[in-house]
Formats: sequence, structure tokens, C-alpha cells
Amino acid sequence: MPRPWTLLDFILVVVGGLVGSGLAVGAAALLDDSEVVLVLALAGQYLGHLLVLWALYRRKGGPDLGFTIEGRDVLYLGAGLFLQLAMAVLFLPLTSLLFPDGEPAQQISSALSGLETTAAKVTAIVTAVVIAPVTEELTFRGVLLKSLETRGRRFVMVVTALVFSAFHLLGLDPANMLRASVVVLPQLFVVGLLLAWLTLHNNRLGPAIFLHSGFNLLAAVVLLLPSDLLESVG
Repeated sequence: MPRPWTLLDFILVVVGGLVGSGLAVGAAALLDDSEVVLVLALAGQYLGHLLVLWALYRRKGGPDLGFTIEGRDVLYLGAGLFLQLAMAVLFLPLTSLLFPDGEPAQQISSALSGLETTAAKVTAIVTAVVIAPVTEELTFRGVLLKSLETRGRRFVMVVTALVFSAFHLLGLDPANMLRASVVVLPQLFVVGLLLAWLTLHNNRLGPAIFLHSGFNLLAAVVLLLPSDLLESVG
């Protein structure tokens, strides 16, 4: 009989991502190419998460993660796009107040907007729209949620959303940590609540993965558009 997921498993998966990212950055630094460093750091992080997750899955005898996808789940891609747009509009006054020069609140966003080569941009979009949603949903709405599922529904939703938003503190610019957290964390908390609700309601990860993917898609496309095009549309 498979052993259940625990909070320790979640911690190990998170640590695996941090170690993978660190190793990838260390290897890429030898190439003296900032774009390669960024792309490999992201790849190393998610690969680290997935490797540890796979090892734990095998060792524990294949406990359920709800990793089931159905054809209708693709509809949530559009819902994710709408959610990103709604969040951007809702927080626009606060974002404009705290970041009047229009710089991204997240450090990773600043790095992505500076990518120049087509290969780097394509890799960044694939990572943001496919790899990140799958990996993060397996981690937060998979392992973490399953480790807490004996608690009440509201407790599970709030805790997973808090941990999910706090995890993204790693992507904030240390120089603007306070300002960025005021803008970014409330949005991610709301998104985390919705993703947790979808997972609990459907008892599987498919809808959450596609909603997460759509949410990331709009942001990734905007960040990677040419700066002169963005200026022309205000």
C-alpha cells in the first residue's frame, strides 16, 4: 500500500529545486552568458523539483497526486488569461504608485524582459507556460495539498495559498522587496486560493494546471514583446 505524502516530502521537493537551480547556475556561470545562466537556472530549478518528486513517488509506492488531465481542461487556459488580465487591472493603481517607472515587480520578470535571442525567448515561454505550471501544481496542489488533506477544506486552501505566494518571494528583487511584495503577494495568494479550490473541487490537477498555464502565458508574452511595441500601445 502506498505511503501518504507528508510535509517533509514537500520540503524535500522544494529543496531539490533550490539545489538544482544552484548547480545549474554554477555550471552556466562558466559560460559568461547571462541569458544562458537565466535559462539554465530555471531549467535546473524545475528539474530538481521533478527529480526529487519522482524519487519520492517511487520510494513511497506511488501515492496519488491527482495528476489527471482531461480534454475539457483546456478551457481553463482562457480562464487563466482572463484572471491575469483582471489582476493586472485591479492592481494597476497600486503598481503604478509603487513602480512609477514601469519596472517589473519581480526580479525574474526583469531578467525575462531583457532576453534577446529567439532561442532564449522560446525556452522562457515554454518554461513559464508548460514546465512551471505542471511542476508547481504537482508540488503545491499535489504534494503539499495531499499532506494536509485530513484538515478542513478552508485550512488546506489558505495554507497552500500562503505557502505558494511566499515561495515566490524568491523571485522578488531584494532591492525592492517590500514594494514588490505588496504588489505581488496578494495577487499570488488569490491565485493560490483559486487553484486549491479547483483541485479540491475536481479532485485532480488538470484544471489547476491549465489555469496556471493561462495565467503565466499572458505575462510571459507581454514581458517578451519588443519594448518599442509596448511603448506604442502605452
